[in-house]
Amino acid sequence: MEKAADNIQNLLKEKLACYQQLHLVLKAEKKAIGTIDLGMIWETTRAKKDLAGKIETLRNNILASCQSHFPGMDKKLGKKTDSFSLGALVHALPLPNKCKNDLRQLKRTIDKEKDIVAHFIKSNEIQIKKHLSVVDNIMDVIGNNVAQARYTGKGMMPQTRKPNCLFMAQV
Repeated sequence: MEKAADNIQNLLKEKLACYQQLHLVLKAEKKAIGTIDLGMIWETTRAKKDLAGKIETLRNNILASCQSHFPGMDKKLGKKTDSFSLGALVHALPLPNKCKNDLRQLKRTIDKEKDIVAHFIKSNEIQIKKHLSVVDNIMDVIGNNVAQARYTGKGMMPQTRKPNCLFMAQV
C-alpha cells in the first residue's frame, strides 16, 4: 500500500510542479502583454499548451495508478472517472490516515496554486483586451479602413474623400 501511496504522491508532486511552472509562464505572459511583446506572447501560449497537456497526462496517470493499485476505484469515484476530483480520489483511497494526510496536504497545495493560476488567467485576459485593443486600433488607422467614419479637425469626412484623419469612429 505504501508503494501505491508513494507512486500517487510522486505524480501529485509532478502535477504541483507543472502548476508552479504554469504560474511562472503566466507571470511572463503578463509582462509581455504589458510591453505588447507579441513574440513572447506566442512563446507563452505554446508553453501554456504544453503544460496543460502535461497536467492532463498526469491526471490520467494518477487515475490509472489508483485503478491498478486499487481495483474497483471506479465504483468509489462514481461512473464518470473522467471528471473525478482530487479530493474525492484521496478520500476514496483505502490508505492509512498518515498516507492520506500527506496526499491531502499536497492536494491543498495544488489547489492554492490552481487559484493563483486562475487569478493570473483572468488578469491576463483583461490585460489582453485592454492593451491589444490599442494595437488593433492602430492597425485600423494604418490600414485606412474605409468602412469607418473618419473625423478631422473640421468634423466627419465624407467617405469619398480620404484626407489625413485625426480620429476614426469605433463601431
